[in-house]
Amino acid sequence: MKLVDQITYKTKYFTNTDDLIEKISKKTVVPYQLEVQPGRIKGNKICWMPCSYCYGGSSENDGQRLNPERYLDIIDQTNNGPNGNINKIIYAGYATDPLNYEHIDDLIEKSINFGQIIGVHSKLIKISEKLVNLLGSEKIAETSYLTVSVDGGDDKSYNLAHSLTPKVKVYDKVIDNIKKITTISKGNKIKLDLSANYLVTKVNCGKAEVLRGIENLINAGVDSIRFSFPQLPRGTNSYEGSIIPNKEEVKKIYTDLNPVIDQFKDSKTKVVLIDYDAVKEINKPRTLPCFSRFIYPAISYDGYLSNCSQSAATHFKDMALGNLQTTDFWDAYYNYDEKDIFRFMKNEFKKMIKNDCRCDRKEHTVNQILKDEIGDRF
Repeated sequence: MKLVDQITYKTKYFTNTDDLIEKISKKTVVPYQLEVQPGRIKGNKICWMPCSYCYGGSSENDGQRLNPERYLDIIDQTNNGPNGNINKIIYAGYATDPLNYEHIDDLIEKSINFGQIIGVHSKLIKISEKLVNLLGSEKIAETSYLTVSVDGGDDKSYNLAHSLTPKVKVYDKVIDNIKKITTISKGNKIKLDLSANYLVTKVNCGKAEVLRGIENLINAGVDSIRFSFPQLPRGTNSYEGSIIPNKEEVKKIYTDLNPVIDQFKDSKTKVVLIDYDAVKEINKPRTLPCFSRFIYPAISYDGYLSNCSQSAATHFKDMALGNLQTTDFWDAYYNYDEKDIFRFMKNEFKKMIKNDCRCDRKEHTVNQILKDEIGDRF
């Protein structure tokens, strides 16, 4: 998989539609990847920041968690499946940050030792020395990656984007942590793809701060930088009072920033600006039929196996595949009626609409491909 395909939503998560449906009906399907979203054990907050554009901002922290031993047991199970192993584990978060979890090093280390491809999505406010060394280890599987959400080009724009007070100094720490990883990985000649995501809002879209941001990230050694626009969070249907730009504002910002991005067209670091919703004409919260649970399920911070990364939270429990505290991974994953898969899935779609779950861009893309190929079977 090329890095540019990954950051522009071009990854193909399945090979053949009929083959996928046949495997689902026979319960032999194996996820393309599993996303693990561990929630911090201590304290009331499950993330570092109160970002106003957070998709999972409406989530609740009920304190329910898998214990550290059970998490490790679940990763063991992913590497010992009845129909094959899960070869790719993503460590990320819904209203959380995986590096805010106290035992994240142990989980990532286990995946690396299994030879699983790993992906880490984080704001990288802090990182342990152990994890820096793991990401720079020769054991790490090829095509493993780290994606850092930066969303600012300096302290001021970073703080505005993340709803932080002006006195807080976080941005420089993030850049320094990127440098720690790129220094050791490139020093050891380890090919860890390190990309930066910059969600463009009304408060961080100035040409000067975007230019500074690109220069800082290139100097820190990232392989790619993606500028894109945030989606409206779950539970929100209006742009009024939000820092998220509406469609007309997106068009203007896109036009303003294009010349800045174009300055780096010959840079070794790939720099892209994407208005993906406009390109793919995405104007609805979800695309049905939804096949997420079979392709890229997620373990939510409360320890439930969920359909996808965007439904991995407490208010989606009636959609969950199972409670992993009491149910093993593969038993939960294969917990569906294979005798009438289309009727089963239609019933699940009703829950998705009721709970206001929303597709992220990769889910819109994959579900639309499947919708076009399946035709009227739904």
